[in-house]
Amino acid sequence: MAWWCMEAAAVPRQCGGATRCGADGVVSVKVRQSPMTSLGRGRTPKGKGRRRGYRRCTGAVAAGHQRGGAAAIVDMDLGRSWQWPYVTRIQLGNPPKNFSVLIDTASIMSWVSCRTPGGSSVSSLPGIFDPRSSSTSSLISCSDKTCQAMIPDLAVCSKSSDSCEWHVLYGSGVAVYSNTTGYYISDVAHLEILNAVGHTSSAPATIIFGCSTLRSGELAEAKFDGILTFAPHQMSFSSQLHSQGLIAGVFSLCLKSAYWGGILVFGEILEEGIVYTSLLPSPNFFQLYLESIAVNSQELPIEPSFFRPSRKHVTIADSGTSLTYLADGAYDPFINAITAAVSPHVRLVKNSDRCFVTSINIDLSFPTLTLHFAGGAVMKLKPNNYLRSVSPKEDEVIYCIAWKRNYGEQITVLGDIVLKDKIIVHDLENMLFGWMDFDCKF
Repeated sequence: MAWWCMEAAAVPRQCGGATRCGADGVVSVKVRQSPMTSLGRGRTPKGKGRRRGYRRCTGAVAAGHQRGGAAAIVDMDLGRSWQWPYVTRIQLGNPPKNFSVLIDTASIMSWVSCRTPGGSSVSSLPGIFDPRSSSTSSLISCSDKTCQAMIPDLAVCSKSSDSCEWHVLYGSGVAVYSNTTGYYISDVAHLEILNAVGHTSSAPATIIFGCSTLRSGELAEAKFDGILTFAPHQMSFSSQLHSQGLIAGVFSLCLKSAYWGGILVFGEILEEGIVYTSLLPSPNFFQLYLESIAVNSQELPIEPSFFRPSRKHVTIADSGTSLTYLADGAYDPFINAITAAVSPHVRLVKNSDRCFVTSINIDLSFPTLTLHFAGGAVMKLKPNNYLRSVSPKEDEVIYCIAWKRNYGEQITVLGDIVLKDKIIVHDLENMLFGWMDFDCKF
């Protein structure tokens, strides 16, 4: 079994003496390469007949099960702000250069900040990719079959420069918070393979990604260099690697809330107790069938059609969104139920319908949520999965509800605040989405 450590935080992780830190501060996380041991059986998805097992490393899951491709561990860098918490690094070009990139499971095309075509070399500047300085870089032209296949949804042709260009908007529903513009190139992403005997080797993969020459909105202030995408679409980073046979059609995330960070496993984390619901067919998103929401086990009075999947009614899981955006029609029942269920120790902040002050632990002050998905799958959420601390007030703390109304849209986006502190399995081979509560401090 081969392990791919794409990038890691510069903090050695000990696992039976098998961790090694390179001279560049990048940690290669290794586990002993004994055969996968099945320590137990969890839930077997109906009709799949899969045996489930897991391997432990000092009490934490540290293994992905290889199915149809290489499994991999990525130990993500820590974020610098709560808005953009889950960032890793990737090496691109020849000679290779490091870039910090946001992990995003609901975006199609990966990109990094670049110099404009034909511009002067800025390869010495951090966070800027200069295609002219890479010996393996190739500009995607208008006549290229890849560009032609992406027109008009993902690309446009610039006749003046014969370059394949792109423009991406980011937001939720009708709100656009930022955008980026640039052109497409092809270049090498450098993958580090750890083989069965612990030796490392380079496995370069040629991928197509965007060169961003302009950012606006929230992206203009972001401290990362680009976005690394994991959507089901064939042009996402993970799908391109899968099409080349480098990884399986399943990956797992475990996002920790304390100080951010976590791991990304190209493969399936096998852990007893993971619950699964079916993924709905979608070319661009990990779409789920959310049936209802309960507060303290009491189902909210939400019209079922607000969640029933259709062209206008959608629920997706998105690691690239920090908060959660609730379908417009479901928002008022949600807010009303939370407000009615808080303990007597909680006070509503004046002139606010979603901020509270409390002097005791939020688990004792606020209700729990339960998300009910198709097939009977249940996701239980604690208060820190829908609240965020705003500021301390003497011996008290102000908490605001971090689920926003998706104005005018019946689209629900389950962001990081819901997905954190859980193993999340994205299984496109079997069209399953799995989760379980887990301490992601690997």
